[in-house]
Amino acid sequence: MKLIKDEFNSDIFQIKMGNVVLEEEEKPQEEEIKALRREAAKEEYRHLTVKIPSPEKHIVNMLLQEGFYLADTLVEYVFDMKKAVLPQIHHICRLQDCGKEELPALKEIAKRSFQADRFHCDKHLKKELCDKYYERWVENSFHGFAEKVIVAAYQGRPVGFTTGKTYAGDPYGHLVLSAVSDQCRGLGVYTSMIHEGVTWMLQEHGDLKGVIVGTQIDTLAVQKAWIKLGFTVYGSSYVLHHYLGDGSDAI
Repeated sequence: MKLIKDEFNSDIFQIKMGNVVLEEEEKPQEEEIKALRREAAKEEYRHLTVKIPSPEKHIVNMLLQEGFYLADTLVEYVFDMKKAVLPQIHHICRLQDCGKEELPALKEIAKRSFQADRFHCDKHLKKELCDKYYERWVENSFHGFAEKVIVAAYQGRPVGFTTGKTYAGDPYGHLVLSAVSDQCRGLGVYTSMIHEGVTWMLQEHGDLKGVIVGTQIDTLAVQKAWIKLGFTVYGSSYVLHHYLGDGSDAI
């Protein structure tokens, strides 16, 4: 188990936040988890995050016994480049690359769209800072964190976005963060954006095995859109947090 400082999150929430990273197929024992907590306290971390594959429930239970708490349950789907065929769909929106002038609208959409994620569900984190996290994510994506930011425009204004990224050595591309204005949900805008994201991956990164997307387990409408486009279930995981501060006030 490794403890790595999360620079982005630490900057947003103005506390020292870290990610606990497990090596592939690592099976930590109770004493290792206790030692990790001691290390985190010694190094003055105030908030930890760890992601555990859902089959490893015994690890989850050990973490729960050591002060971690469940923050999220994630599911991932994959579009297999070799097997899946992207269907033709009717787009009611215009799909385009993000321009600087569209950033304010996209940041506002991000601020309003994410309320059931692991940050907003953590009582130790202030809501306004959780909102700021997603606003900053969109801004950073435009400035190079993502390879591509796709914008959906409807009736002359930006109403949604999705971000795409590939990683060196990773055989899969990723559509990382997506959101649609609450006024335009249910119109097919989200499906169009993901369709466009996969199309881009096929054209620019056709040598990849596939495209992976992820979401909270209870966002059923999102998962139905993926299935409609040819995605299939890929994996699932639990996300646990641990707050090392004093008391339960939001930070």
